[in-house]
Amino acid sequence: MSIPANALSDEECLHYAALDPAAAAELTRRLTAQSIDPSAEREELREDIRRIESEADEVADELADLRDNAEEACMWIKRAMNPADQSKTINEFLQKALDCLE
Repeated sequence: MSIPANALSDEECLHYAALDPAAAAELTRRLTAQSIDPSAEREELREDIRRIESEADEVADELADLRDNAEEACMWIKRAMNPADQSKTINEFLQKALDCLE
């Protein structure tokens, strides 16, 4: 079953061109007729890349914060389990650990 290539959006045409000869022919026709502006598509892709890189940076920062909080919570739990550390009650140590994880 062939894809109705003339019904595809420009973006779909770009994606399906490698998979379907009719889509490849339609893409060629659109490029030849200059109804698709490759530079506009390229700029949209660059914007997508910038957005994704920004989101990746934000996720990396969040992950680093989570890792730091988990490490601090572990430190408080270890102190709670250490009978020699009497600076706080076990409940106070565990509350500190919970505060780090919330």
